[in-house]
Amino acid sequence: MLLAGALTFRDRPGNLSVVTATAPTGGVFVGPGGQVFPEYLVELVAQGMAAVNGYDAITDNDPATRGFLVGIDRFVWSGAAVAGEELRVELVKTFEFGPVTVMSGKVFNAGDVLLAEGEIKAWEQT
Repeated sequence: MLLAGALTFRDRPGNLSVVTATAPTGGVFVGPGGQVFPEYLVELVAQGMAAVNGYDAITDNDPATRGFLVGIDRFVWSGAAVAGEELRVELVKTFEFGPVTVMSGKVFNAGDVLLAEGEIKAWEQT
């Protein structure tokens, strides 16, 4: 299941990245009333992190890795995504050591309203 649409910005020295996506209009992340479940925003941040790590590996000519989500910390939902709306995920890589990466992410809608923020921890292996 692919949720992240595109990696639109990457500043490696500043460890800042931006990923865009369109909130789903159906599927496992959408309830019977058409609301997008909050768990979608967690998975969107995780997939944004994977896009950033994949981009970094390609630009460094490193081998492809398989990532595993191993932690979700301090996630707070301050809003809800609406089915079909455009979203922006701002990511900051806060820690990287060997196979472990930690990123903080913030999800905004097209009106720049903060919908969720939190930290994702991943383990990557080649």
